[in-house]
Amino acid sequence: MALYPVNLKVGGRLCVIIGGGRVALRKTEGLLDCDAEVKVIAPMLDDEFARLRGRFEYITRPYRWGDLDGAFLAIAATDDETTNRAVEEEAHGRHMLLNVVDKPEQCNFYVPSVVRQGELMISVSTGGELPALSRRLGRQLQEQFPEEWGRALELWGKARQRVLARVRDEEKKRKCLTELAALDLAAALKAGGEVAAQAEIDRCISPYLA
Repeated sequence: MALYPVNLKVGGRLCVIIGGGRVALRKTEGLLDCDAEVKVIAPMLDDEFARLRGRFEYITRPYRWGDLDGAFLAIAATDDETTNRAVEEEAHGRHMLLNVVDKPEQCNFYVPSVVRQGELMISVSTGGELPALSRRLGRQLQEQFPEEWGRALELWGKARQRVLARVRDEEKKRKCLTELAALDLAAALKAGGEVAAQAEIDRCISPYLA
């Protein structure tokens, strides 16, 4: 079955995670990084949750029916099949987004492996077939797109706004933006810092701004 790729805005939305192990920790971190309101329900939490103290709500007990009330999405991250099935039943009854870790047949969305550098986000999915492969490919992409790409994207964005504001001819605008996108700003940043990257941008767009 073909999957339709989307990026969700979860900021300020309630997301419920059932489970308190390392996988639940990873899911919690990912949602918190996107400013979600996170509730974790589990009898116990992995010790590493301590570094997230104060950033999420914790209910110290097993899952109960009704725990998904008001949630935008839910993640079942337990090793108990009965619990996961119960979460699945409630989530589907509420027509909400659900991910059951390592059980693609019970999910209506998958969480891809993600590389983030500032506003740049690259995701890799194997459609739930082999998550370990997604993680491997994600590590490879992390090497290909190092931290300079985040700042490079900011510079690209500012340059684009200059072009949109000053270049009126549509064909010239299209050509300028195409050439701008072809610049290797990440390499310029790494080699010579922001001054070098900005010089590359100016050389590219100045002829069109004249």
